[in-house]
Amino acid sequence: MSIPGKPFIGLVAPSDKRPRSAFFTKYGSLVLIRDNFTLATWLSFGAVAQSLLFLALGRLAFLPALVYLAWRSLRAYAMSVGWLHNVYMDDVILKKTSAQFPNAEGEFSCTPADEQVVVLMIGTRVNHPMGLFAPGFAAVGEMFGHMATDCEDHAEEFGFLGMTSWINTGTRETNNELLMVGYFRTPEGLHEFAHSKYHTKAWDWWNTNHKTHPHLSIYHENYHVPRGHWENIYINSHRSHLGSAAFRAYDSGRGEEVWVSGVVDASKGVLRTARGRMSRGKGDENDHFGDKY
Repeated sequence: MSIPGKPFIGLVAPSDKRPRSAFFTKYGSLVLIRDNFTLATWLSFGAVAQSLLFLALGRLAFLPALVYLAWRSLRAYAMSVGWLHNVYMDDVILKKTSAQFPNAEGEFSCTPADEQVVVLMIGTRVNHPMGLFAPGFAAVGEMFGHMATDCEDHAEEFGFLGMTSWINTGTRETNNELLMVGYFRTPEGLHEFAHSKYHTKAWDWWNTNHKTHPHLSIYHENYHVPRGHWENIYINSHRSHLGSAAFRAYDSGRGEEVWVSGVVDASKGVLRTARGRMSRGKGDENDHFGDKY
């Protein structure tokens, strides 16, 4: 655990290779397809499939759905009671943690939020009955993916730290807006990316096509947060948001370059409270509430 007045303790072992950003998941396309259709449409797909099975198998057509539902139910129960490994707990850190910036040697100081951070929120939404299959949306999706890859491949050039992706589930039943949240070291690095060939290619496409594709929305928000003006806390959580960022460092003991996670123990000391995590308190501000966690 982190000791007051001592350097923060990292909880994730360094990696020899840069970890891929949380943006790049194997389920991204699946989630987009699932969000493209309403629940009624998915039920209709299932009804058609069941009808075709009935034509082929007769009364046995009910078996595939029954077996699958039984297997899913038994598997969920077995994980709930401990008979099977709970895959939903994979990569969860059972601690109170915070994401901080390591130095060039991959070591942490005892001062929270001791670096500036730039947050880029960039996204899109399709306002068309065809959803993902609307004119132009495939090109937009491809360009967003390429921009994330380019940031990843040129992370040191742009000061890119990592990126996550999200779907807004609160505005409508389907075809919700897609959001990418990226983290950079400096506003200059983000500006360099915005005016690089990797981004201007998408910029040029939009300027050429936006008048013929009014159903496509794009947007971004950009925040430059000075040191001491940001904080975060994760409890029993996987590495997400700034906690998924990767920092290049030089391990003098091993004599080689490594990639370091910023996730540190926040269960004790100054990182226990929001004021402490912004270097504005000692971490004991909540003690009178009985908060000792």
